[in-house]
Amino acid sequence: MTKLSEAVGRFGVWGHLDSLPVREAMAYVRRVEALGFGVFWAPETVGREPFALMAMLATATDSLILGTSIASIYARDAVTTRTAALTIAEASGGRFILGLGVSHPHLVTKVRGHDYGKPVTTMREYLAAYHAAPWRGPTVADGVLPGPPIVLAALRENMTALAATETDGPFPYLVTAERLAWIRGVADRAAAGGAAAVGADRGARPLLAVTVPVVLEPSAAAARAAARAYLVPYFRGPNYRASFGAQGFVADDWEGSGSDRLVDAMVAWGPVPAITRRIDAMFAAGADHVALIPLSPDGKTEDLATIEALAERLLG
Repeated sequence: MTKLSEAVGRFGVWGHLDSLPVREAMAYVRRVEALGFGVFWAPETVGREPFALMAMLATATDSLILGTSIASIYARDAVTTRTAALTIAEASGGRFILGLGVSHPHLVTKVRGHDYGKPVTTMREYLAAYHAAPWRGPTVADGVLPGPPIVLAALRENMTALAATETDGPFPYLVTAERLAWIRGVADRAAAGGAAAVGADRGARPLLAVTVPVVLEPSAAAARAAARAYLVPYFRGPNYRASFGAQGFVADDWEGSGSDRLVDAMVAWGPVPAITRRIDAMFAAGADHVALIPLSPDGKTEDLATIEALAERLLG
């Protein structure tokens, strides 16, 4: 076990928080901390700005690690990202993990108005610029530098290898346990044969974190309805379609509202024992950290009853 995997623990919680007003969002994350989860992860889409959100949550928590999962490299240049990451690392007392990703072509071109570059090349260049960015803030003597750990959104082989050699590890999303085992192998082989990671856990086995959407619902119809409310936007993304294809699914599985086969593979549903078996399979496949996405009946990602029930079983 690496120092970083020890720090983040086995379990975290992932959520947009956009469905909650600010005060309720802060209360929700405080409850996540009180239950004993190691990390709260928040994505970046078109809701709250993730670095501002992390800074806000840092003031509301004491020990919980906060992570971006995932901040888009097209949303800010590398200098801005580094200065923001170091600022939040200082403000939180080192309780911050920087998750970065290349986002999706439609979000980059249509929403942000940028050109979408080759994913691995663009990320490699961005990481180089990030580490070379000037910083005039507090120094290592103040506990700020060299900066927070970094993880990368990775679904395919080359991005996984880059995450394993140039950051602290990959953070795949919407994958089966079988695919996760493949990612573990790619990451470990890349780390063994390439440059040592430049992050906080230099030279160690790459951290492998993964998300698991969960619906605490025994009815197949109700559970799949909640899962589809969450998943359907992802079925439209070309990066996810390529990932689903690599996992053995075909176009009929992601067209429209998705097949039961794909929905059941991406979302763990049922009573608590059924969900814990799915989580156990992720650890058996090589995960170091599982971030739970607790889905409400309408597909929102902040279902408090779900994480309370799972915390009792997983952390109890």
